[in-house]
Amino acid sequence: MKFADNLFELYLRHFEEKEFLEVFIHSILEQMDHDDLLEVFEGCPKDELDEILGSYLNNKLETKITSTSGETNLP
Repeated sequence: MKFADNLFELYLRHFEEKEFLEVFIHSILEQMDHDDLLEVFEGCPKDELDEILGSYLNNKLETKITSTSGETNLP
């Protein structure tokens, strides 16, 4: 994804360690509005969109499973 590649280059110009990555990502996203985000996704091929959505859903479902463990009987 070109957007991720550009952010990676920008990050490396300012930081050398992974320590600030989460703050860096959140600060970039805070500066973007809905239309900016849609523009990024419109430039992605389907396989990248699948990967992005798959990672997001995996993270969300793992979080929900972890937070509800003991409350449900998941297989």
